[in-house]
Amino acid sequence: MKTQKIKSKAEMVVIACAVIVAVALVNYVAGKFFYRLDLTENRQYTVSGATKRILKGLDDIVAIKVFFSKELPPEMHAKVNAVRDLLSEYKNIAGGKLRVTWEDPAENDEIRGMAMSLGVPEIRLQTFKRDKAEMMLGFMGIGIMYADKKEAIPVVQNLKTLEYDLTHAIMKVKRSTVPKIGVLKSQAADFIPPEIGARMNMDNERTERRFAPIFESFKHDYEVVTVDVSEGKPIDKDIRTLIIPGGDRYTDRTLFEIDQYFMNGGNLIALVNAVSVSFQYGVQGTIHETKLMDLLEHYGVRVERNMIMDVSCGQVQVPRNLGLFTIQEFLPYPYFVRITRSGFADDNPVASSQSELMLGWASSLTLTPDTSGKLSNTTTVTLASSSEQSWEVKGEFDLLPNANYELPSRDAMRRHAMAVHVNGAFASYFDGKPVPSAKEKATEEETDAISKINLAEDDRNRAVTPSNKNGNLVVIGDANFISAQNASGPNVTFLFNLVDWLSLDENLISVRSRVLEDKTVDPNILEAGSSKPGIIRAINLLLMPIAVIIVGVIISLRRREKTGAVAEGVQTNEK
Repeated sequence: MKTQKIKSKAEMVVIACAVIVAVALVNYVAGKFFYRLDLTENRQYTVSGATKRILKGLDDIVAIKVFFSKELPPEMHAKVNAVRDLLSEYKNIAGGKLRVTWEDPAENDEIRGMAMSLGVPEIRLQTFKRDKAEMMLGFMGIGIMYADKKEAIPVVQNLKTLEYDLTHAIMKVKRSTVPKIGVLKSQAADFIPPEIGARMNMDNERTERRFAPIFESFKHDYEVVTVDVSEGKPIDKDIRTLIIPGGDRYTDRTLFEIDQYFMNGGNLIALVNAVSVSFQYGVQGTIHETKLMDLLEHYGVRVERNMIMDVSCGQVQVPRNLGLFTIQEFLPYPYFVRITRSGFADDNPVASSQSELMLGWASSLTLTPDTSGKLSNTTTVTLASSSEQSWEVKGEFDLLPNANYELPSRDAMRRHAMAVHVNGAFASYFDGKPVPSAKEKATEEETDAISKINLAEDDRNRAVTPSNKNGNLVVIGDANFISAQNASGPNVTFLFNLVDWLSLDENLISVRSRVLEDKTVDPNILEAGSSKPGIIRAINLLLMPIAVIIVGVIISLRRREKTGAVAEGVQTNEK
């Protein structure tokens, strides 16, 4: 019996050592070869195929420095783990072309300076200690470097867009050429050539001045060019995305060049509303039909002939007389629709990261009924919408600021689509039609001057491309939200993110936002007094531990039975 006990102890030591070695080996292998089995709904922790293609296509080393403070609030630990897991997966996919290091800027001033130089700032974080809210300073950003190029995610805030943000930054530092985007020249008598426009004192640079935020903000990342189609020339195919910033006049030839650019693989962002606002005799709004709206309607998006008013709105400054003095008073102005966090699409990486957008005198957007069957291969996503307390106005538009607006009934209020994205296969607006002439009829006043200039080119070799396979169209129901006087920070950011999303690479647009769904019990069920929440809590708090205890008792009883049987056998043999 004594010898048997010694053997049992030796066996236990051997087994314990074997388990320790096995665990150490598994940890070592897991550290070298990252693998994760995603059993979640919608595979929300699986890296997209587009990201995998980009990482596998790296031809040189990209360095990623994660600047996270070690001392962070406890509620941030889950975010740290999510970043660590995602970067481990990136590193595994890249196959040695991605180097990831974690740095704590609080350790020394050199690391702090490096973080600052890369664009990762020190931020204030709120934490709770001893039932008391306290503020602390920390870093939660990521720097991406390749050769002499660098990008940064200043603060990791939204885990939904983390994959998109990382992949986007890697693509930007890795690109060898600067992408080109175009801004269509303002379409007011654009059929007049520059030399004739100069004689008529027309402003040929008004597009650059009116939309200066586009040219100024985008020039660091893109080559921004003004696109002039007045002479009937095709739009440069090297332009990744064409921005159409409203306009008063569109000829058939202008539509043709836009359509054919789109059919040949270009991306379109159309800024348009159906109501023209004039300040000549006060503030007046009139319905303004343009051929551009017909083109967009053919593509599946109708710009409604209305204006949207919203309780969630901006303010305007109006003078108010107080005796001998005049003061400036701020009044809510429902025609300035303020779109907040709840108005953006959560499943789109561009919109889900947006917190605010201001649209003024904007029109709503609806889908065109697909009577021809040509839109069956397209999908539409509403990127931004007004609040649930918004309503449309048609006919007469009273645009003067008012201290007391009369709200409509609740039934008349609902969300309205203000920005949409359509993706898929589109049919050309000019399929089966002849190529429009580059020369349009001018007014009698201009005829003499224009007749001296040969506007039309030989179009005999122009052919109509009937369709595209994977077109991307974004329509926003405000033609002026990015003009110089309206270009607030959030507005510029929204357009810039759209351009990035469409222009950098066709891979980027397919990187979806991670859908992190809240799986807590529906609060409405709790309010209704349903027994379902109580049952769920009982299962989680009582039944699961009880089940574990029962299994443990059963295993213990079986072991005792076996031990008793062995003891009886030994006694029998001794006798």
